[in-house]
Amino acid sequence: MRYFTNSKTNDTAGSGKNSLRNTGMPEFFYSAGIYRHRIAGRLFMEAVWMAAEDLSRMQNISRSIYAPIAERHGTTVSTVSKNIRDVRDTIMKHGGADLLEAMTGSRHWHAEKPYPCELIEVFARYVRKNRFPYHFP
Repeated sequence: MRYFTNSKTNDTAGSGKNSLRNTGMPEFFYSAGIYRHRIAGRLFMEAVWMAAEDLSRMQNISRSIYAPIAERHGTTVSTVSKNIRDVRDTIMKHGGADLLEAMTGSRHWHAEKPYPCELIEVFARYVRKNRFPYHFP
């Protein structure tokens, strides 16, 4: 399991005494309307972690991210894709354009809904930039 160090806690997630709740990571996802108790939220988080670990996976998201997730969860790539689209729709319904603007500094998110791969990349780059600890939910 790999981690980004968290400059706020100088600790890593999964170390026993620290958890994602203590590092602020769930709150980041919660603020976007993404919850671990929902399968779509877990799949989205897993996609973000995979992309954050290696951004080159974004070049072929279906093969490099969706397929491994589908295999781990015993489902299909199309089901993973649908769940991630559902997460995107939830985010955009609840102030997602403002959130994405804050994350990227660009207002273009207000004009059109992002593709799921764009959303995953924005979150992955944000995770990397802020050095959040990561692991698969």
